[in-house]
Amino acid sequence: MLDSLTMPPVPFSPEYHKIASSYSTYRIGGEMETAWFPSSIQEAEALLKWLTPQLQAKKTTLHILGWGSNTLIASAGISGHTLITRKMAGIQDLGNGRFLMEAGVHLAKAAHTVLESGLTLGEYMIGIPGTMGGATLMNAGAMGQETSHIVERVLVLDLEAGESQWLSAEALAYAYRHSALNPQKQVLLATECRFEAGNSTETKSRMEANLAFRKTHHPTEPNGGSVFRNPPNAPSVGRMMDELGAKGDWQVGQAQVSGLHGNFIVNLGGATSLDVLTLMRRMQVAAWEGYEARIFPENRFMGDATPEERELWQALTEGDPHDDK
Repeated sequence: MLDSLTMPPVPFSPEYHKIASSYSTYRIGGEMETAWFPSSIQEAEALLKWLTPQLQAKKTTLHILGWGSNTLIASAGISGHTLITRKMAGIQDLGNGRFLMEAGVHLAKAAHTVLESGLTLGEYMIGIPGTMGGATLMNAGAMGQETSHIVERVLVLDLEAGESQWLSAEALAYAYRHSALNPQKQVLLATECRFEAGNSTETKSRMEANLAFRKTHHPTEPNGGSVFRNPPNAPSVGRMMDELGAKGDWQVGQAQVSGLHGNFIVNLGGATSLDVLTLMRRMQVAAWEGYEARIFPENRFMGDATPEERELWQALTEGDPHDDK
């Protein structure tokens, strides 16, 4: 634990040994050594500027969590520092359809703010169980909309310089479920978005349709959302897993390919991070052997990985288990 001499100049204290599974939609994860819950951009900046020299000297580590969707946390937990953004939930109306949203704003809150302002382009957010920061980082999308469609610029803290800077949407080089932001070097603090004027009745109807679709097509058991990004020029991962007979059947420990959607892994109760990674690897190999499709994780993995988990994650991020290069 930090003593009074090593505490950063911030008006809040860390929490120790919090159980990470409570902060992950997979409901998987061991203890977090030191967890921080800043409630504003300014608090997060002060903490990160204090941590920067320690990170540069490799004296500690830093992980960022929002609402824990799309994230698999190691069953062994997370050493070092974990910054959890969910209290950074401020939204500032900048006028002319523009909003400044802090990284921890839940996407449902963002969607309702856009709707209540008589605007459109926020409908896709309503069913995604994540934050504005995560959506901006990975270019989350649904219903034919993507976060890249609304981003004007982002505020990030550069962990090498220890300073905050604004980056334009163009600098993010957005692509399908991808941005140029590097979580190892940049911490996203806020997103400036622009929405368009719309018909509130139509916008609300589309949001309700999105929620209804998700209730019937996405599992309710603990899960991390879509496990893999869909490959180009190949069937979707969900369709491949359906045709391969994986849905509701393939299982490792207490991790199972959902019977409702083949690109989801659900925690049946007591699943470990190793269970999930092993099942992901089986899905990846099957996609290559059955379709010669390279699939890459949409889920991210963080924390104190075992040697076996590190090996699995490396193979998963390489995408093609049978590449001879």
